[in-house]
Amino acid sequence: MVDAVDSKSIFSDKVLVRVQSSVLISMFKKFLASYDIILFDFDGLLVDTEPLHFVAYKEMCFKNQVYLNWDFIRFCQEAHSSALGIWKAFQKEFPSLLKEKSKDVLYQEKKEIYQELLKTAALKLMPGVHSLLQALATSGTLSAVVTNSTRSQVEPVRKILSILNVIPLWITREDYPLAKPEPDGYLQAIEQLGRKDRIIGFEDTLKGIHALQAAKVEAVLVTPKCPEEIKGFIHLDRIDRICLKA
Repeated sequence: MVDAVDSKSIFSDKVLVRVQSSVLISMFKKFLASYDIILFDFDGLLVDTEPLHFVAYKEMCFKNQVYLNWDFIRFCQEAHSSALGIWKAFQKEFPSLLKEKSKDVLYQEKKEIYQELLKTAALKLMPGVHSLLQALATSGTLSAVVTNSTRSQVEPVRKILSILNVIPLWITREDYPLAKPEPDGYLQAIEQLGRKDRIIGFEDTLKGIHALQAAKVEAVLVTPKCPEEIKGFIHLDRIDRICLKA
């Protein structure tokens, strides 16, 4: 049981959080009014699923008698650099992994492990995403998710975090021929939404930024550290910092 002072403190904290959220939503609404279309990546940008992908790769490797001794940062460097970045690294460092099974077979094993992990994972949105989606729900800005993940990987997350369904159009890996860094997925989304003049896209990987740029879309990279490999994008350490740019 809390005393009166503690109760007042807790109440004040809750009011402060609501006020801060209201201000952030208002700022997002002003930002969204500047664009006709907003495009999102999914994993690691909207939802904190990248650690689960890392665990799934580690378990897949272990299942095939390989110990993946990377940390999470190393995983992200390899997985996010290019479409085949992680497999090139596996071939170089763990050649035995690909001797008995093909990349496609191993990736299927990884996907099955990942989908099992989703059943018990405590999924959460990335910082700032909830307020952005609340603002998007009442804006006139068109929106879409474009992801290299499959529909079967995405749909369980949408059921658990239902606010994601504010975004009406979801382009998953089955919907386009070439994965990021090719622009196919984003071009498909733009075609379905109708090409507009003011389009912005958010990504958390370099291959995603390449895809946005190839689709001739204003690109925003949301990662804690800004890479030097390519230029011509806005960099933010979390998605709600975009309000400061509006």
